[in-house]
Amino acid sequence: MSPSWSELPSELLGVVFLHIRCVADRVYFAAVCRSWRAAATARSRTAPPPSQLPWLLLLPSGGASCFVSPLAGSSRRRISLPTGANGARLCGSHAGGWLAVAASGWRAYALVNAFSRAWIPLPDRMRVPRHGITTCLVVRAVALSAAPPASPARGGGCVAAALVSGVSNLAFVRPGVDRQWVAAETVHGLQDILYHDGGFYAVTADEAVTVFVQEEVVPGGASTSTSTLRMSWRSYRMQRRRHNAPPARTNPSSSPATAGVTRYLVESRGKLLMVVRHFPSVAQHDVAGGAAGARGFEVLELAMEALPGGDHTAAAWVELDGGLDGRAIYLSRCCSRAFEASRFGLFREGVYFLDDTGFDISLALSYGGNFPCSDVGWYSGREIMRGIEGFPPEFQSTFSSPTWLYP
Repeated sequence: MSPSWSELPSELLGVVFLHIRCVADRVYFAAVCRSWRAAATARSRTAPPPSQLPWLLLLPSGGASCFVSPLAGSSRRRISLPTGANGARLCGSHAGGWLAVAASGWRAYALVNAFSRAWIPLPDRMRVPRHGITTCLVVRAVALSAAPPASPARGGGCVAAALVSGVSNLAFVRPGVDRQWVAAETVHGLQDILYHDGGFYAVTADEAVTVFVQEEVVPGGASTSTSTLRMSWRSYRMQRRRHNAPPARTNPSSSPATAGVTRYLVESRGKLLMVVRHFPSVAQHDVAGGAAGARGFEVLELAMEALPGGDHTAAAWVELDGGLDGRAIYLSRCCSRAFEASRFGLFREGVYFLDDTGFDISLALSYGGNFPCSDVGWYSGREIMRGIEGFPPEFQSTFSSPTWLYP
């Protein structure tokens, strides 16, 4: 009789295991049987896990949560999210499997971990210091300064910043510590925010940049768990770009012929980049056929300019020399990330984008609806391709638009 799969030599199994690039597939490999698990464990002790590209996380209507990994072909794989997150609205992600979710439309906000199943509740109310009031808010997207600690009440320095709809469009909170978000009323027309170089960088529709930094707790004063979160800020004097397009028009009564512009922030090679996406109006979108009709992308770098007297508050957005130069950029509000394509073999450089250029607050308030999931694609630096390998062309969700999950 021929030997069974469980009787394959451990050395051969170890070689096969090392050629599996997706960490999820490595888990499946180890779950086959005891001998395969032993071979996987032995190899894991001597070889670190391979670098991972983001997974595309999908919450389909009437189906189980699933993801697509670019390192594992185009097939969808099921993923078991923590209870309460399967039917949630996804509001951002962070390295290590962290997700920001709204478990009930515009309430029950939380940070959850797709792997450890940790669940850290976030407030659903916002304090507005200038007006002395507390109000409700609708969170659109969340950025984190660091992964939340196992015990937030003991500190750890994690601060969450959120694009919100309400009296202010930006708010901050310390997960697991604060009972309310704290509104920031110093910026308007906010399009994206990202933690970079010790602070939260915010960009507006006119490409102005403001940096928010957490103020330190005075030694000997109140403890972290009882102190009030305070954020200091500074704005850069920006040199206006000559070809800067006007901000996107969000008024429903705007002319349907008006094209839109949206901006994302991403850190790459120690620098802060801004990706500007130009996309057609609704009427143009229908004629051109979705993402294939998009007008294109610009990728720019934030350059500081030293002024007389040591003033470093002047800056400008300048076009990248050499274009993408081997970068693979994944766009998502508040959690865009850049990777070096050369680290992943034959993987291609480009800008990978999702359908999040707008935000329909009525879908969040009603806790359900048909979230847009059709304008998904890849920009090579020269042309825009509609769709991403593995993304189902007929995908529909009443819970949430898709997002990137960073293993």
